[in-house]
Amino acid sequence: MSRPARSEESLARVESELRGEQAAALRRIGERLAELLEELSRCRARLADLSGETRVQEREATRAVEAEARLFRWYLEVQRESVGLRDHRRLDEVYPRPERAER
Repeated sequence: MSRPARSEESLARVESELRGEQAAALRRIGERLAELLEELSRCRARLADLSGETRVQEREATRAVEAEARLFRWYLEVQRESVGLRDHRRLDEVYPRPERAER
């Protein structure tokens, strides 16, 4: 086998590995974002039934989850854009942007 053919094979292998890693990263980020959105929904449901100091503490916990969900939503957008996926309308349907909770 000639040297250029081996180089092309090597390049194809590396590119394939990179695509696999990109797909795996997208999956991991999406899974974590889905978990955070579910947790945020549970936090908000609990918050609705609380008052006083307990509500204040739960609101802070909710804000922390909300901030992490917004961060992972951004990670997902950046990772998608890195592989050429720039239209995020479908992403909005599957992983809605976490709204900021009451302050």
